[in-house]
Amino acid sequence: MVEIETLEVSFVELPIINQVEMEIRIINDGEMVYEDFYKNFMLNNSPCVIKNVCGNWKAYNEWVLNNEINCKYFIQNYGDYEAPVADCEKIDYNAQCKFTMEVKEFMEYLKHKNKENLLYLKDWHLKAKLKQMNVRNDFYKVPEYFASDWLNEYAEDNGEDDFQFVYIGPKDSWTPLHADVYTSYSWSVNIVGKKKWVLFPPGEEDKLRDSLGNLPILFNKENYENIRYLEVIQERGDAIFVPTGWHHQVLNLYDTISINHNFINSCNIEKVWNALQKNLSDVEKEIEEFKDSPDCMRCSKEVIPYILKMLRVASELSEESSDNVHSLIFETENVHRGPIIRQVF
Repeated sequence: MVEIETLEVSFVELPIINQVEMEIRIINDGEMVYEDFYKNFMLNNSPCVIKNVCGNWKAYNEWVLNNEINCKYFIQNYGDYEAPVADCEKIDYNAQCKFTMEVKEFMEYLKHKNKENLLYLKDWHLKAKLKQMNVRNDFYKVPEYFASDWLNEYAEDNGEDDFQFVYIGPKDSWTPLHADVYTSYSWSVNIVGKKKWVLFPPGEEDKLRDSLGNLPILFNKENYENIRYLEVIQERGDAIFVPTGWHHQVLNLYDTISINHNFINSCNIEKVWNALQKNLSDVEKEIEEFKDSPDCMRCSKEVIPYILKMLRVASELSEESSDNVHSLIFETENVHRGPIIRQVF
């Protein structure tokens, strides 16, 4: 039997927004036992902020100098590596245009105070790159609350791209409104800098869609009424947990580095499965409606195989219903704090 500890949890006080009040829970790292986090946040699909997560990480201490990004360190240690970069001022099909840069080139750009354009290094698989180069990649440690991660275990076991990223962006760089890949969970830890998050409970994003069903690239509260959302400031050393299906957008208030993971486990595998099935159904309907257009032909060749692949992955991760799976895990592992997929299947 799991013994649940009683603890006091602080709350962020947020103003009433469009007549709807929301708040996010704040806890300190280690203040809540894993069992409570599992039940209160992952099973309930509720976001939270965790303070003081990364004080002993190498990244927290080596990537930062005088509370700013240590560009010299990145140039010396990773300068010749290439990384994906988004141009926040160039938008194509409701997404930021991307290209690759050498890290040393990006760091030189970052050092300039008067920037001609607004670039954001994101989705950088640094940990995987260092492993490939046989270089130590222990610059961070996954917080124990997020240790149950079937998605990245599957990627590692099958030699596929992982979902572990480094983001480095100057002040005012941003990420558009979106839900995370495969409607997975995600966590993000600020190594340095400060971010402003806007998060929407599942279903609330439908109030933002235009007549064609498209979402805005950024949410502007002046354009909408009666929208429920959270506005959260993430400080240095904070982790934020973004649950399945919560659309969100992010603004860097200062030059910022974050480490981010997407992950799936027993708590959200059924939601992921259902979302992927819905995505496949939506794409099939759109193809039928616009089957003679060039864009539709490209979609059918690229998008559908991608969704089918993830349906296969989700099926392999959970051969039983997710209810049975997380019940089995909770009973047999007593909510084990480490990766557990190999012990279940």
